[in-house]
Amino acid sequence: MLRFVKIGYNKQPRGKTTGNRKLLKLTKMVQRKAILFAFFIYIFLFSSNFLLAQKQNSAPTTKEIVNRMSKELGLNEAQKSKVVEILNVEKAGVEAIFNEERKKLESIQQQTRVSLQEILTPEQM
Repeated sequence: MLRFVKIGYNKQPRGKTTGNRKLLKLTKMVQRKAILFAFFIYIFLFSSNFLLAQKQNSAPTTKEIVNRMSKELGLNEAQKSKVVEILNVEKAGVEAIFNEERKKLESIQQQTRVSLQEILTPEQM
């Protein structure tokens, strides 16, 4: 017949046990803080990458374009002001085209709604 024997590995005087408990609590606290710190660093890096990705997907502003051109090409003040004028004219032209196209898209969407209303009940719309 087998007998299981309980082996005590941590047989220390009572005075040292409370020290070990304090050390264990301190170690766990440091581990928790390290995990929280790593989590916040991860969140910070993720959110900053997310914001940078959003910024990269958006069109640069006129000021950003002029600053970049000035830095790369060494524009003087007169050239900068002319570049701003040219970019403003371009922006107005592009906005006009988008407005025309937006009206066409809205017209197509309205035609689709009318066609759907002909075959669907009011509850289905």
